[in-house]
Amino acid sequence: MLNEMLDGRPRGGGEIGHIMSLFAKQIRVKESTLVTYRWVARAWPADERRADVPWSVHQRLGAVPDRFQLLRQEPSDDLDPNERGVWHSDAARRARHSLPENPATAGERIETAKRLLRDTSEAAEAITQLADRTEVLKQAVEDPRFRRAVRDANRDRAHRLEAGTELPRTPGDLGTTQQDHGVPGTLSSPTVNYRETPSAVLRILGQCTSFCVSMQNAVVLAQEELLTTEEEEAVLDSIKKVRAVCDWCEHVVTTGQTDMDDELARLLGGGEGDQL
Repeated sequence: MLNEMLDGRPRGGGEIGHIMSLFAKQIRVKESTLVTYRWVARAWPADERRADVPWSVHQRLGAVPDRFQLLRQEPSDDLDPNERGVWHSDAARRARHSLPENPATAGERIETAKRLLRDTSEAAEAITQLADRTEVLKQAVEDPRFRRAVRDANRDRAHRLEAGTELPRTPGDLGTTQQDHGVPGTLSSPTVNYRETPSAVLRILGQCTSFCVSMQNAVVLAQEELLTTEEEEAVLDSIKKVRAVCDWCEHVVTTGQTDMDDELARLLGGGEGDQL
């Protein structure tokens, strides 16, 4: 009725607005609601409408270019055994490639969750809480994309820690002060006079200190990595070699003999009887 009253009337001068305001008062609706009614009615000529389809569907499809052909067909519905559905508000949203108000499929539920969790801190908290469900975490780590994302995030965190302050220490950490034990960052050890100690001995002490501190930081960061079986085996093999070298170093220091047994030589990749 409003369109019939306004068709052919000149724009400007406020006549159209006056008629719409007066008509809205007469039928007791908000003028903004009347504007919506008018737009939907103009988008859907009477011969293109469907009486068995809700008005809300006509409203949601009003801007779709091929809406006339689209409305002549029934919407597809993956939840229907016959893959045919009926027109309702959510079906119209899906036809416009928009998220429905009531998500029915896994993809729709995931996309809805992503839309609700746009804030980074809220999304991070959601992931943390979901980690309490061990079955969720176990299934997630089976996805290479998830493992790669976690590994990249850990590498980024490691770089930030290395560029900033050192890793936070705990009571069980190796780090101590030079004033306490004479060698910074080592376990409790006898104090030596650095002016009188031979440079070779100081070099050993420095190498041990550097190794302890570096390995401590590396192992702490590695705890947050999702290691594959091959990576874990490689790390354990390297630790085994380090342990063997340390035993050999202790043997050299206490006995003065630099001989190396065949097993250690093979472990380190050298020939029989090779010496460091």
